[in-house]
Amino acid sequence: MLMLVCLITLMAWNPAEASAKAAAVQTIRVYVHDKEIHPKTAPVVQGGRLYVEFRSAVQALGFSFKYDAVKKVITAGSEDASFRIDLKAKKAYVNEISFSETGTPVFIGSGADIMVLGSIFKRTEYINADYDQKQKIVRIYEDLQGKPKNSDLKTIRALLEVHYQTSGGLASIQKLNVEAWGSYTAMSADVLIRKSGGELLDRIEHASIYMVHNADKSWTINNIDTDTEYLNYPSLAQKEANVPDADKTAINSVLAADFKARNEENIDALLALQNPAGQMFTDDPGLKSMREYLKAVNAKNEMKYNGESTTIVAYEPARATVYTVFTMVDTAASPLFKLRFFVLDSVVKAADGKWYRDIDNDIILDTEVVK
Repeated sequence: MLMLVCLITLMAWNPAEASAKAAAVQTIRVYVHDKEIHPKTAPVVQGGRLYVEFRSAVQALGFSFKYDAVKKVITAGSEDASFRIDLKAKKAYVNEISFSETGTPVFIGSGADIMVLGSIFKRTEYINADYDQKQKIVRIYEDLQGKPKNSDLKTIRALLEVHYQTSGGLASIQKLNVEAWGSYTAMSADVLIRKSGGELLDRIEHASIYMVHNADKSWTINNIDTDTEYLNYPSLAQKEANVPDADKTAINSVLAADFKARNEENIDALLALQNPAGQMFTDDPGLKSMREYLKAVNAKNEMKYNGESTTIVAYEPARATVYTVFTMVDTAASPLFKLRFFVLDSVVKAADGKWYRDIDNDIILDTEVVK
């Protein structure tokens, strides 16, 4: 009788234990893009590593899925990433690059419903997979700090096209590349801007752009650093504007006096040539700080300037733009260091009828080392 009771007790207990173990396995839940999915096989932890059912996860991510039962090969893909798992060779590839983790099987099981290491999704560079051991929850999602997808690049390009549009709508992005991602997505871009209005030259903005991927998956521009390349600026030397002789003489005299004052380190003469209505005088009416700055600059350098050519390329009765080519030599350097500058100098006619330098609107087009 005792043996019969024990046997009945064991028969009743074993199924309960099996059921409890099964329930424990099922406690690991899976969320893809914050939506719970229910794979055929629940995630398992083996050897301290998390494995999830591959098919249900990639399909929830929006990937295509295919299992070749003859070749024993699983493929899955989207426009941004691809997976290939060779069951015979026991190898896996992400974006055609071999994926492995030392001492750990990439996948377990066989057939279309294999389990894969959760970390395989991270190799796409834009998908993340986290396992909360305490909550027993697996989350697979697009990482906001991951590599931008193709759809993201289209969104970013559209934002930049709006940002760079001129009043004439003459900007176009020639190149756009992703350089890095993380807290910010760093982009490099070449933006061609055709001249419009009173502009004299087409230009390319070589830009370093920092984008932020927001929680709502939108994008915003955080910062742009730009290096400007002016196109075909030597042609300005053949595009002299029609200028009255008196103004032409006065404008050239101002520029010649500017070089003379710099070479003589004559600060008062240099300041006397500046636009009296310019920002320099507005910010510092007494020009005390400017005088101190120029004294410091001249004390440290032995710079000599030589004007090579001047061409008045734009003219109005009270404003003109001059294409100037000049050299700057550091006479204290050994060997001598010589630079040639290509500049658009701005000059204005003040209320007193005289022409002055308007350095706030000068543009350095390019420089070159003179050998």
